[in-house]
Amino acid sequence: MKNKTFSLLFATFTYISIGKFSPVLANDFILDDAERFAKLFTQTSELDEKQIKNKYLNLGTKGLEIFTPNRIKNEKNLIRAISENSDAYKKGIDVCLPAARNIASDAKQVLNDVKTLLQQEMSAPTYILFGADNSGGTASKEGLSLGLEVVCRFSETEEEAKEIILGFVAHEIVHVYQARLPENKTKKYTLLRQALSEGFADFIANRVLGKINQSEIERHSFGVKNESVIWTEFKSVMNGENFTPWMYGSGGDGRPKDLGYWLGKRIAQSYYEKADDKKKALVELLYLKDPQSILLSSGYNPT
Repeated sequence: MKNKTFSLLFATFTYISIGKFSPVLANDFILDDAERFAKLFTQTSELDEKQIKNKYLNLGTKGLEIFTPNRIKNEKNLIRAISENSDAYKKGIDVCLPAARNIASDAKQVLNDVKTLLQQEMSAPTYILFGADNSGGTASKEGLSLGLEVVCRFSETEEEAKEIILGFVAHEIVHVYQARLPENKTKKYTLLRQALSEGFADFIANRVLGKINQSEIERHSFGVKNESVIWTEFKSVMNGENFTPWMYGSGGDGRPKDLGYWLGKRIAQSYYEKADDKKKALVELLYLKDPQSILLSSGYNPT
């Protein structure tokens, strides 16, 4: 399927039309999937695979399509997740969905701020939905999708949820821009590259929001106290392609998960602060053509 982009008169808006899905504005904040799931969850005494498939997955937006392959997977996996942690879905509906309903304009501002900071031409729609309790967000060239049952782990009130959601929006839109870069078939996905990719997204989110997102607090606190130790461990394996235990799973040994994100952010921050041309530095961090060169130029080496 091909993306079709239409520039309207005065270049005020950009529409995206993809396959069977209705055209949406490039910075729309779309709650259709979340609202449909919430209605199904609250009005059905006992959900089954058929209901999930026919009344949720098959009626999904482009955002649900983006989220399904590596996260929801199928109706069987989603039913399993719901049955194992139904309280997470109830909390997502009761706390985070109301927050999401009230921050569309704030989210659009965040998207515009990131777009401006990274000198990009077109933003992307944000899709709010419920997943399989295994991911707070993901992105493709066509948009970013947030799973409320995971996002809501980091908040207890609607106000906290608003801040968390905006942080995820700021992080995931960076991944949209990364996904849109020309494909480099020689690219090697080392731990260092992946850490810089995720860390740069956190760095941009922190800059745009003016604070560290609540979802990062645990790893940030641990990282600051143990920076030289974890850096020594990380750099000994950073050129390999095994992300465990640094990314996308348990940190192990009682450590916070995703410490690779934090180290990647520290390297990106150091690179940016050392650069004379800040705009150029952000572009270089976005394109990430040579992670080793970025690391060397950053001077990052806590001891």
